Amino acid sequence: MAATAALLAGSTAPALAAPPPHAGPAERAFEVTVLSGRADTVSGGDALVRVAVPRTVPPHHVKVRLDGRDVTDRFRATDDKRTLLGLVDGLALGANELEVRANGQGHGRPRATLTLRNHPAAGPVISGPHIPLFCTASGNPWNLGPVDADCHVAQPRVTYQYRTTAGSFVALPDGPLPADVATTTTSDGRTVPYVVRVERGTINRAVYEIALLHRPGTASPDPWTATDGWNDRLVYTFGGACGIGYTQATSTGGVMNHSLLSRGYAVASATFNVFANNCNDVTSAETAMMVKEHFVESYGVPLFTMGWGGSAGTMQQLLIANAYPGILDGVIGQIGYPDERSVTLTGHECRFISQAAPAAGLSTAQRTAVTGFASPNTCGGYQNFDSVDWPATCPSHVPAGLRYHPVTNPDGIRCAMADFISNVYGVDPTTGAGRPIVPDTVGVQYGLRTLDAGVISPEQFVRLNEGIGGLDVEGTRTPHRTSANVDAIEVAYATGRVNQFDGGLRWTPIIETRGYTDPSGDFHDRFRSWTMRERLLAANGHADNHISVTGASGAPASTSQTQALVDMDAWLTARTALAASRPHLDETALTRLSRPAGLADHCVAADGERIVETLTLDPAARCNQLFPFHRNPRVEAGGPTTSAVLKCRLAPLDRAAYGVDFTDEQWQRLRAVFPDGVCDWSRPGVGQVPLTGTWIRF
Repeated sequence: MAATAALLAGSTAPALAAPPPHAGPAERAFEVTVLSGRADTVSGGDALVRVAVPRTVPPHHVKVRLDGRDVTDRFRATDDKRTLLGLVDGLALGANELEVRANGQGHGRPRATLTLRNHPAAGPVISGPHIPLFCTASGNPWNLGPVDADCHVAQPRVTYQYRTTAGSFVALPDGPLPADVATTTTSDGRTVPYVVRVERGTINRAVYEIALLHRPGTASPDPWTATDGWNDRLVYTFGGACGIGYTQATSTGGVMNHSLLSRGYAVASATFNVFANNCNDVTSAETAMMVKEHFVESYGVPLFTMGWGGSAGTMQQLLIANAYPGILDGVIGQIGYPDERSVTLTGHECRFISQAAPAAGLSTAQRTAVTGFASPNTCGGYQNFDSVDWPATCPSHVPAGLRYHPVTNPDGIRCAMADFISNVYGVDPTTGAGRPIVPDTVGVQYGLRTLDAGVISPEQFVRLNEGIGGLDVEGTRTPHRTSANVDAIEVAYATGRVNQFDGGLRWTPIIETRGYTDPSGDFHDRFRSWTMRERLLAANGHADNHISVTGASGAPASTSQTQALVDMDAWLTARTALAASRPHLDETALTRLSRPAGLADHCVAADGERIVETLTLDPAARCNQLFPFHRNPRVEAGGPTTSAVLKCRLAPLDRAAYGVDFTDEQWQRLRAVFPDGVCDWSRPGVGQVPLTGTWIRF
């Protein structure tokens, strides 16, 4: 894998899963914990720290020093009187030593130290060197004021909105509450005015938003002060699509969400958590980590954090939960995918098949069968992903004079996906460009299953595969098949860019819902739910932490999403309580034992019938009768239904292995297409290694 990747210390443990501030006192020694994040990923110069005081030490005898400076006055006792909570600020960049001791130097007096490694508020922390960025925080819609060289504003801005009795959010005027302010009852049973505090600022060069119920004039929430409107739970939202922006952008995953705010959830997001702005899950994870850190320091420790988002918003949640566990405690996804890399491959293969189909004499129905989809239009959506890889067209806000040109501006901004995420995959030393994962077509027998089924003829099969070709490293179509860089592929697997569900997703609860739109040509096809399930089964031997729900097209999506929210809250509430009462249980057992009774895979028919049925590929299953699975081009080529192999291993061509007869002339042409053999899908792919570890930095 790339030399730029490195594991953070303690990388296999869940991050941010800190004990709550009301945890019991230590017996004989101080227990010092960073509640706002990992001790080695602190940012912005401050950290919320918990000190559990041993029974042998009076709390007022505790002294805390930061690099020799007394910071004891930052700490206050919590309700149990033996736990101190403090916002330690003034951290220098790099390593800072926090020392906790009792008054005096007598024999046996306890002492503890903890190293806090601080990073700039503008980052980076884990994502590697900054790439160019064009600022938007000072303009519409943010209007946050002047920005510095990192697109950061001096201070966040707080505004208030309220929900009217007519059902809309409007700006809250100064003075008494308006007569049309609605009320709402939170999930923990408190009825409050529906007034929302909205904070906006900059973190990690992104614009962030935090919203929660809070009435002006009452005590502001902080780590020591509760607010009636917050139910002690945080929801982090993510946005979809996939784009290369080089911009601070003008949208987040959204925080003014009635379904969430009305129940008392705090809601947070940032512009780098929208894949349309920033199709890079590492910087998305880093931004979510830093925004959550700020939230904890400003508002207090949430009981748990749930992710929320559809399509690529689900994709981000899954990638983050697997590679950077602890940022999210639960995944609530809609119409999602397991990762970006394998989805991008589907788009490329759709294009190759579509371009080769006319010369192969394929009808529309035959071409659709070769792709595996329910509709001939499905490929169009998937090709939106491959267009992000190539061609390398810069967005309009990147000035023409700053763009790369091989002669006039060889050091300019390159706008291919490989350049946007070059910190992950590295740079080609000969070209200076980011190292791409070229779609690997070597050995792939497109349409193999349709050939076996008699849908296409041997001649059509040969012609189709003669016309597949590939892409070179510049994204130019080639008549010959192309082979991906194995080093780049290994990086993709080892660092979690291809999501094999073998990190934090071994235990993180997942509830994903999907409206069934396969026949309409919507590329959010149901088969991606199965790829998630099978990858979980392959990694762990079970999928106890995954709930999949499919509903009829046209049914209100909000209904299934709201139920998923209620179910995930119940699951994580029970899991948190179980972890406190049975600390010896491992993460997987905690998730399995806390799953609420009755929470199971199911589908919902058009008439509202709820059919509880384990997710399966069996076409006889009731849910599959209502909502049939389809496939994708690589599965129709004989590949595994995990859709996780980027480059296959090869086996010699075997004429006897086919269920059809080729003429000698057709067989010679087929041998010319596959001179080194065809895919052996019974083996793992080339470079398909396990996740090296979680919390990898670049």
